[in-house]
Amino acid sequence: MATNNYPSGEYKLLNSLGKILGRAAATGKPYPLTLGDDAAIRLCSRNERLVFTADIAVENVHFTTDSMSFEEIGFRSMAANVSDCAAMASLPEAALVQLVFPSGERTLQSKCEALYRGFGRACRKWRFRLIGGDLSGGPCWTIGITLIGRAPDGGRPLTRTGIHNKDSLWLTGFPGLSAAGFAAIECYGRKKLPKRFQGLSNAHIIPDPPVGLGILLGACADVHAMMDLSDGISKDAATLCHENRLGLELSLENLRPPLSMIALGEKLGTRWQEWALHGGEEYELLFAAGEGFDPESLPGTAGKEMIRLGSFTNKFKGIKIREGKRVRRVEGKSWDHTIAPQSRVSDTPLPAEGGGDVCLLQTPSPSRNAHLR
Repeated sequence: MATNNYPSGEYKLLNSLGKILGRAAATGKPYPLTLGDDAAIRLCSRNERLVFTADIAVENVHFTTDSMSFEEIGFRSMAANVSDCAAMASLPEAALVQLVFPSGERTLQSKCEALYRGFGRACRKWRFRLIGGDLSGGPCWTIGITLIGRAPDGGRPLTRTGIHNKDSLWLTGFPGLSAAGFAAIECYGRKKLPKRFQGLSNAHIIPDPPVGLGILLGACADVHAMMDLSDGISKDAATLCHENRLGLELSLENLRPPLSMIALGEKLGTRWQEWALHGGEEYELLFAAGEGFDPESLPGTAGKEMIRLGSFTNKFKGIKIREGKRVRRVEGKSWDHTIAPQSRVSDTPLPAEGGGDVCLLQTPSPSRNAHLR
């Protein structure tokens, strides 16, 4: 939700903190990019560029231990940082983990080992190391990760600025799958989740940030700006608009949702378009490119799943969406940590699934993270 012309309350808060830091957060050699993007950049010798990003995952805010295993929580927490690295067109190189565990946890050893198995899976998948960190007791499970990445030789880290009037907004995958997956898990639970919704739940639990694709986009001169889709199109695209002082006309005509997403929406009374617009934690890449950009020109099949979502314009500010002949302004409903959450739990069970499963929760809110993020 925009606050005083800012794209979100979080953006407003970070902007004020940057002003407090003043020169301590100022850009300049060797740090041409500091606060406000997916990662900070450091210039090194021989034109090498390192990127630094950090993320926090808090129990009952970003994850619950009753819907995900500790190994899954570890992998997913690390993937969130890898996604930020991909958004900067950089390769992950090394991670540090700060882990807070509940004081008095009786099965501390086994749960920590499971978390680190998840971290290790991510390290092997994206070929980087875990080189250190810290441990502490506290009120709940909290995972803080700092990831160091590197722009490949000849590549360039992409930032959120640099968009031109009439540039197109593109997305590397289908939006809203993670949001729908979270809704399915919340509705049925992991054990009773119908098989037809398993792919949606996997999109939420086992994200796959497209690191290699980020590198290819960074090497493409027609790509002008990029960020990862972690907070939903309505919020992240608004951030791109604000950073570049442009408006955006969205269109969902190119979106062809999977049948499972449509079916789940009908079950929960939620339009799939709401998940697509406002769902977060997709960890896909949202980028702006000029008229000369052709996804088919990318090597292999990399560009075949890219979706054009609309055009940037200097004719208005904010985001408008075209639905046929109708144009309306998009309301920001994506998750914002500075806004108090509201419960989406319903006391009324929905009708039984064909196989006899019963959905216990109802999710009328378009924001999948109304109480968990």
